[in-house]
Amino acid sequence: MPRMARFIIAAIEDLYRQLQYAPAETRIKQMNAAEQLVEDIDPVRNYPEDFIIFRVTGYRPRFQEDAMLVGEALLPDLINLVQHLSDSLELPSDFNGRQPTLLTDAALRLNISTKTIQRYRKRGLVCHYVIFPDKVKRLVCFEDAINRFVIRNRQQLHRASHFSRVEETVEQKIITEATTLSKKKALSLNEVALRLAKKHARAHETVRLILKRHDRLAPKPIFNERGPLTQRDIRLIFRAWCFGIPVAVLARRFGKGGPAIHRAINRRRRELLLGLDLSYIELPTFDLDDAESVILAAPNVVSNLDDVIVGDEVLTLIAQAHRAGIPDETVEDSLIAGYNFLKRRASERVSTLPESPNSRLLDLIETDLRWAAMLKCRLVSLALPTVLKVIEQTLHRKLIQLPADEIIHLLNLGSEVASRAMESLNPSERGQRLERVCTQAMGRAMAALYVDTPLGRAAARHEPGSIVMPSIYVNCSPWQSWLSPKQSYLGRLESLNKDDVRLIRLRYGLDGGRPHALGELSELSGMSIQRVTRRIQRLERRLRNASRESVDGKIGRAQGSTNLD
Repeated sequence: MPRMARFIIAAIEDLYRQLQYAPAETRIKQMNAAEQLVEDIDPVRNYPEDFIIFRVTGYRPRFQEDAMLVGEALLPDLINLVQHLSDSLELPSDFNGRQPTLLTDAALRLNISTKTIQRYRKRGLVCHYVIFPDKVKRLVCFEDAINRFVIRNRQQLHRASHFSRVEETVEQKIITEATTLSKKKALSLNEVALRLAKKHARAHETVRLILKRHDRLAPKPIFNERGPLTQRDIRLIFRAWCFGIPVAVLARRFGKGGPAIHRAINRRRRELLLGLDLSYIELPTFDLDDAESVILAAPNVVSNLDDVIVGDEVLTLIAQAHRAGIPDETVEDSLIAGYNFLKRRASERVSTLPESPNSRLLDLIETDLRWAAMLKCRLVSLALPTVLKVIEQTLHRKLIQLPADEIIHLLNLGSEVASRAMESLNPSERGQRLERVCTQAMGRAMAALYVDTPLGRAAARHEPGSIVMPSIYVNCSPWQSWLSPKQSYLGRLESLNKDDVRLIRLRYGLDGGRPHALGELSELSGMSIQRVTRRIQRLERRLRNASRESVDGKIGRAQGSTNLD
C-alpha cells in the first residue's frame, strides 16, 4: 500500500486531526466535500483559509487575520485529506456505486508510467483507500475521478502518453552538437538546450537534463556553469568574505561572476539583520524635530566610548570596578538615549530593505549597530560596580575570595544580567535608574542561583595574573559576533602605517569615537567609496594575516621548546 504523504499546510493538517474523532458519517460527508473542492481549486490562485474550511466542514470560522492558502500547495493537501479520511473509514470497493481502478490499471489505461501517475496524485487525481472482497485495503482511483482529471489535464496527458525515451545515438549527437555550439558561439547551457530541443523535436527540459548529466559525469564538462547558489553556498561565501577572502577568489571557486558573489553576500547580510530583535524604548525626546542631531551629537555618545572598566586579568578588573563610583545620571541618560535611537534608526532601515539590498544601505545599518554596541558596552561598564556590590552582599564576602571558576561564572552572569537590564531601562519613568534596575535584576539572579558560601569555608587566595577570562563585553549585543573587529586583529595595528591605522580606527571607533560608515570615510579621506572599501578590506586581511602569523609563531616556539626538552 503506498505511503501517505505528509501535509504541507498546517491548517489542513489541523483540520484532519479534528476530523479524526468525528463520527463515520461526518467523515464521509466531509471527505466527499473535500473531493468536490479539488475540482474548483486553481493552482495559480490563493484562497482564504476560512473559505476552505467552510467548503469542507460547512462551518465558517472567524480569524482575526485570515491566512491565504496557495492553490498549488492546497491541491495536494486536499487530495491527501481525502486519502487520510478514506483510510480511517472502512469503505467498500464499490463505495456509492463507483467503479474502482487500481493505480497500475489506471496507468495502463492512460498509457503512462506508474511513476507519472504517482505524480498526478499531487496535481488533482483523487484517490481513495477501499476494502476489496478479499478483505485487503488498497488505494484506487474511481472511474469518475479519472474522467474528471482527464478532462482537466488533456494536453498534459497527451504529452505524457506520447513520451518516448531519447535513443543513445540521438543523445550522443545532442552532446556533440552542444560541444560545437558552446565553442563556436559561447552559448550558455540553457541557450544550447533551447536550440537543440527545436532541432531534435524534444522538450527543452529533456535536452537540458541530458547536457547537465553529461557535464556532471564527464572528465571535461562542456559548460563551466554551476546552478543557482544554494543557501549553504551563500553562508560559506559570507563566512569566507568575513575572513577576508577576496571576492575574485570566491567567484572562481563558485563559478560565478563578481556581481553574483556581491549579491549573495548582501543577501546574507540582509538575512542576518532581519533575524535580529531590534526592539527599543521610545523616549519622549525622539519626537523632537532635531532629535537625531541632538541625541547623536551628545559628547557622551560620540566620544570616550572606550572608557570602560577593563583589565588584563580578572583581579585587576575587579579592583577597577571597586574604585569606580555611582554613574553620573547625565552620562547615563545620554548613553541610553543614543543606544535606543540608533536601534530605532537601524530597525526602520531594516524594515525597508529590498530583497537584493545595496551595500551602502547595509553599511549604514551595520555602522549604527556597531555604534549601538559600543554604547551598550559603556552602559554595562557603568553597571559593573553595582553588580559586584550585589554579588558580594549576597555572598557576605569579597568576590576575589571565591574559587577562580566561581569568580568567572559570576562575572559573566553579572555582565549578562546588566546587558538584559539595559533593554528595558527607561529614564523618563520614575525610579528607572541604572543603579536601581541593575540592583534589582542582579538580586533576583543571585536568589535564583541559591549561591551560599558556608561561613566556615576558607577564603581562596589568588596570585595577580592567575585568573584570565575573555572580555565581559564581547557578547553584550548579538550582532557583535560578525560586525565587531576581532580583538586578535586589533592587537596587530602596529604592523600598519600611520594613515592606515587612522583609517581602521575611524572605521570601528577604536579611538574612543563613534564608528564611521564607508561613505563618511570617503568624504574624510577624499577617496571614492569603492577605493575606501578595497583599502579597508586589504588592511583587514593584513591584520588577520599578521595575527595568524603571530599565533603560528607562538605554536612553533612552543613545539620547538618541547622538542628540545
